[in-house]
Amino acid sequence: MAGGWKQNWQDVIASLRGRADSEPEAESASEEPGTHGSGITRPSLDGNAGADRETTRGTPGDSARPAPETRPSRGSGIRRWRMGGLVGAIGTVTVMVWYYASGDQVADNPPAPDVVATYDGGRITLDDIAEHMRMMSSEDADVLMRSPNAIVGVVEDLISDRIVLRWAAERKPQGDESFRHAAKHIDEELSLAALSDQIHEEQLTVSESDLRAYYDANRAALAGQTFEEAREGISRTLKARREPDYVASYVERLRSNASITRNYDLLRVPSPTDDELRRYYDENRDSFKLTRRVIVDELAFPIGSFGDAARQKAADALLRIRGGATFSEASADKEGTRMASGREVAEGTEAPEWETAVFALVPGELASVFQAEDAFYVVRLVDSRPARSRELSEVRAEVAEAVARRKEEAWFAANGDKTLFTIKSERYNLGQFYDEFRELPRGLRLEYSAPDGMKRLADDLIDRMLLVSDTYDQLLDVKTRPQADESRLRLMAQMMEQEEVDDQVVVSDADIQDYYSRNSDLIAYPPKARVRYVRIGLGSTADEKARARERADEAYAKLVPGFLGKAEEFAIVARDYSEDSDSAGTGGELSSWVGEGADPLSEMFDHPFHQAVMALDPGEIGKPFELGDSLYIVEVLERTEAQPVSLEEARPYIEDLLRERRHDELAASLQARLLDEAAVTVYPSVLDSYLGMQPRSADR
Repeated sequence: MAGGWKQNWQDVIASLRGRADSEPEAESASEEPGTHGSGITRPSLDGNAGADRETTRGTPGDSARPAPETRPSRGSGIRRWRMGGLVGAIGTVTVMVWYYASGDQVADNPPAPDVVATYDGGRITLDDIAEHMRMMSSEDADVLMRSPNAIVGVVEDLISDRIVLRWAAERKPQGDESFRHAAKHIDEELSLAALSDQIHEEQLTVSESDLRAYYDANRAALAGQTFEEAREGISRTLKARREPDYVASYVERLRSNASITRNYDLLRVPSPTDDELRRYYDENRDSFKLTRRVIVDELAFPIGSFGDAARQKAADALLRIRGGATFSEASADKEGTRMASGREVAEGTEAPEWETAVFALVPGELASVFQAEDAFYVVRLVDSRPARSRELSEVRAEVAEAVARRKEEAWFAANGDKTLFTIKSERYNLGQFYDEFRELPRGLRLEYSAPDGMKRLADDLIDRMLLVSDTYDQLLDVKTRPQADESRLRLMAQMMEQEEVDDQVVVSDADIQDYYSRNSDLIAYPPKARVRYVRIGLGSTADEKARARERADEAYAKLVPGFLGKAEEFAIVARDYSEDSDSAGTGGELSSWVGEGADPLSEMFDHPFHQAVMALDPGEIGKPFELGDSLYIVEVLERTEAQPVSLEEARPYIEDLLRERRHDELAASLQARLLDEAAVTVYPSVLDSYLGMQPRSADR
């Protein structure tokens, strides 16, 4: 996983900047106050807003596909990181297999009536399940009680937790500075969220008259809800409006009651001097060289799109261009062609064959058709520019940025131990500040990069620390301790997966070469065909289908009339018989080439059509065949054969595949080892009894 457990805590940054998602106003007719969540923009309080949001990417025609069902998660907004990899394998696969099948880790006769599972050093009991559920919202707990599978999922979570804790006891991740830093921020976020909830629930009040007035003014937007039905949503909306002002005054009170000193002069990094810019430029002069470049107009005919016909397509286009056609006109009827106009190419960035052919041209000259890697090319050289070194005046901004960044890092390193500000006699040094600054996403670093921006960030940090201190004064950290413990467990789980699996995945060039050699016949562009067709709808009744088949046979007989007959033009038959409005007017010709695709969902429908097409030779007309709700008559005009993919082109895809396989192998191996070391045993009969199910035997 990219970044793994050492990820940047962007939701922490969101709270620093006070940019949690805002609650929309409810005056518009499209709004329903009753659908609001907590309903607040929570400046410097709730950095977890939206942190657990997940989206699913739909397939064509399936944009409304719902997200996969997930179990209720433990805690308040803390996601169980069970997606994929080792943690998912331990938590989702193992126990379900144990529970529903037989195995060495499943047994009858638990050591006590309430023991669901045992492991080396402890037990998981029904009380543990109940405690787990108490950490959930009442809604999530209700879902669990209605779902046996969800209860099994709780047992999975608990076993997974014990395994992670056993690993952490040996690894001791608490000694890692990055781990402590991440855990500290999570603790703060949980406390700030609890403070925000407390303010929202206890300090922000809405009178009955305000609720009624809002309801009367927004009846149209409330879609017929009664006052009682809309009451809770209206309350959230009105509190959302009042909270920003309340929080601002709340923070101001904390500031006025705290002893704060600031030394913001430390944030003024000296600006680069002209001498420093010149010195950097001279030291790095080679990096400012421009290689020889060309400006070209270009047509590329991919072999994957045109197959054996790609060279001829390119030759035809070259002939047309020499006859006066533009590059665009020469490619207008050749779908799949790649065209570029005025493209600038630096020497050393294209395939050697391409550069050999193009860099030898003079401006205005057309190259003969040539092949480079996976395509044939038609190229005209528009202009050629020699290699040269850019002067300092041309790259001054680039140099200034590099020197400023170097000076900034040196400045903060040299002054890192100096006190930037104090709060209640607690000092916060420049090094700590710079660590927070560097964790910002690049866009925010740019926004905060100037001295004034860094001052704003320091002020935001002060406000945040005041709020965190207030949560400790109110013992809110005690309230959030179970969620904090849970978050640490999830960090450990990610750390375990990264160190034991992700970091161990290695795919060598030899592995890639071996896979390619063994599967080169399968690594190929599939054959494609250009076709024209007649489509006749089958209708919905038996009579309509019979008439459609008669009509299709009649059309086929005109196209292939027999030994002595004279075939009619396909275009005429398509015009008279085809019910496909898009192609009937063009003689039935399909504008794009057809062939097996990479999308399995599309192929479920398209594969029979592709099969029928690829069984025909060029010029051959196939008999009517049924697909979906229509009958088709197809003629193949052109076709290509499968074209091999080069090793270099296939390399990234092979590497991804081998990495995924290796990851799964390592995860399974680690899972087996940890489970064996933990000596886990599950007692399905106890869980069956708890769920009110018929007890099952472990040896079934």
